[in-house]
Amino acid sequence: MTTASVSLDIRNSAAVAGDGYTNTTASNGATYCYKYSGGTDGNGGVEVVTGTGTLTVTVTVSADPRYVIREVTFTGNVGDLSWAFGASAYIAVITDTDLDNENGYYSVVIRDGTAGCTLPCDPPIINKPPTQS
Repeated sequence: MTTASVSLDIRNSAAVAGDGYTNTTASNGATYCYKYSGGTDGNGGVEVVTGTGTLTVTVTVSADPRYVIREVTFTGNVGDLSWAFGASAYIAVITDTDLDNENGYYSVVIRDGTAGCTLPCDPPIINKPPTQS
């Protein structure tokens, strides 16, 4: 089994150019920004070689406690991906059974308990084929 840890920082303002944050629009129209760290690329993305076993990605919201995980959604080739809450509403555990070559994306949907809105934050998960000899 392969594991990856990812942290997600959220701010209720637009990103400043060059700070590494990505802007996103919340359900109430407000601009927020987020930044992932960790994963295999250092930015929340995870890449594994297909056939090396199940991948477990633990995503932890490391920002203000008003931000909690509402859900995790997937797009792309996502037949191998599922998720569940971890030990709290600040942790999501994503499982990739690693059976197929696929390029998928996970989006952690955050709920801002103070503003009463939700916002998406999304990096990739990639299962790449093994190197041919």
